[in-house]
Amino acid sequence: MSSPASVASLAMYPFAALREATDQLWEAVRRHLGWGPAALEWDILTPDVWFHPELLLAQTCGWPLVTQFADSMGVVGAFDHDVPDAHDGTYRSALVSSIDATLDDLRDRPGVVAAVNGRDSLSGWVSLVYAWGGVPTDVIETGAHVESVRAVADRRAHVASIDAVSWALLGDLEPALVEGLHLVGAGPRVPCLPVVVPAARVGHVDALRAAFTAAVAEPDLAGSLAVLRIRGFVPLDLADYLPLRALLS
Repeated sequence: MSSPASVASLAMYPFAALREATDQLWEAVRRHLGWGPAALEWDILTPDVWFHPELLLAQTCGWPLVTQFADSMGVVGAFDHDVPDAHDGTYRSALVSSIDATLDDLRDRPGVVAAVNGRDSLSGWVSLVYAWGGVPTDVIETGAHVESVRAVADRRAHVASIDAVSWALLGDLEPALVEGLHLVGAGPRVPCLPVVVPAARVGHVDALRAAFTAAVAEPDLAGSLAVLRIRGFVPLDLADYLPLRALLS
């Protein structure tokens, strides 16, 4: 087993208002683990942190996991999120629009523009293509889920597929932004964002799973977990994510 590394990141939902709660979560994980970085990494974010030579663990998107990192990362598991239609560490992307219409109606309208955070995103792109039944004719790339929501709210785009946790958190943190937008569909059910380790650290997976599971069960952490919309932790393996490849086949 390799020695523990010095970098841990849980910043796939990098809202500033969530940082304190995320730090408290990591403190609990580290307490149960008995070792590990004293603090989370906040200066180096994804995707750069995925390649850090001293990485212990990070969150990644499911699509890069199965298309880029299947041979170089191991999976610890995923949080079970307290958001609509999520259960057992799985969820479905929220397809949102400024137009109060069904997804079928939008699909048939000429000139519909889709906003996506990036074409390597499971929730923003792969789920959209799956639910849309093909690649939308007009697409703008925004770089982030929140920017896709802004594009729809500003009428620069008509539809976007948003990570379900991001969508719920935006409702909590920026209600004015999502006010007036409509849920018009949902992506396929997929595992939530995986917590991963580099291949050199897979010997620590069992200990990390136990530490995350124990941490999210701490009563004193309930307030922080509620802010993060986390209600549990589900151990998962790479095999639980590999079926995602079929979504674009």
